[in-house]
Amino acid sequence: MHDFRELKKYMESLEDAGIPLCGIEVRHHHKTVFRDFEGYEDAEKTRKMNENSLVWLFSVTKVVTCIATMRLVEEGKLGLDDRLDKYIPEFSEMKVNEKGNLRPASSPILVRHLFSMSAGLTYNSNSPSLLEARKNSGATTLDVVRAMAREPLEFDPGTDYRYSFCHDVLAALIEVASGMTFGEYLKKIIFEPLGITNMGFVLSDEDQKRMAQQYTYNMANYTSSVRETANGYRLTDRYESGGAGLYATVTDYVKIPDTIACGGVSEDGYRLLRPETIALMEKNELCEKGLKTFRASPRQHGYGWGLCGRVHMRPEISLAKSPAGEFGWDGAAASYALIDRKNELAVFFATHVMGCGYAYERIHPHIRDLIYTEIK
Repeated sequence: MHDFRELKKYMESLEDAGIPLCGIEVRHHHKTVFRDFEGYEDAEKTRKMNENSLVWLFSVTKVVTCIATMRLVEEGKLGLDDRLDKYIPEFSEMKVNEKGNLRPASSPILVRHLFSMSAGLTYNSNSPSLLEARKNSGATTLDVVRAMAREPLEFDPGTDYRYSFCHDVLAALIEVASGMTFGEYLKKIIFEPLGITNMGFVLSDEDQKRMAQQYTYNMANYTSSVRETANGYRLTDRYESGGAGLYATVTDYVKIPDTIACGGVSEDGYRLLRPETIALMEKNELCEKGLKTFRASPRQHGYGWGLCGRVHMRPEISLAKSPAGEFGWDGAAASYALIDRKNELAVFFATHVMGCGYAYERIHPHIRDLIYTEIK
């Protein structure tokens, strides 16, 4: 039996490192083998962090979006090598900003490029086209993404890596291919079949009461200070961001990576994806130049970027205890998701601390390695 004593001690120690609240759930072969919550969901310390506490997921949303899009690929409603402009014509004649001069892109954006952050898009929500689109509070996900197409690319599609609005474009692509809003589609193919009731884009008044306090991290002295609890990636009232828009509880979010880790089948027998589809998500998608760009951060050494975030490629370089093929991503408030089909292992760690480089460089890899030490 696993006792996860060291992981429990580490979770308890995070307050001393300036992490005022956190939660984690580890699932192995569909069984919850460790779950823990530390700290308080409110700054006044009157409500302990618990399984009903909500956090904004920010970029851990991307894992959900990629899984949802791969379902459409699996069904033949999208092709990885389809041109994006087949579905959203506004992306048909893209320009590249090359040292301040605009020129036609040498190749089209493919659906594959959106998954791998290699389309050449940026993450500038205040670009002229987006500022104009955001003036209309009723602009939909598709409306806003169409506006993104008016901005120049940073490089020719497929030739480099840049973290960007690519997965927001995937959400719009889902809307075109499915005929539903992004939120409706997630509800139909993921949330309802997996029994997820605490995940979405817009908080009800009751949900607001369960939303955990957000903090800003100070790397100079390892402390956190209270900030406004908000998600700045909700660009309009009707915008459902595929890159950063969801909120969730730890216990509901982990159901998604758990399903994928167990061959695409949920604990209750619902098939979300086929194993051969998941196998595609376990491989690097970046070219050599893109890999070099992605690995500029030491925390990505030995990793690449695939169809659902980071992909472990070379354990001998990363020195991580997880196997090659492990994948997932993290978020702006320092949450962290891990999917490992080889071991049928799923992990979701959540906190609500912005700007916490310490989490990415230290907390996430340490949690990962403590878990693998325990299950092996």
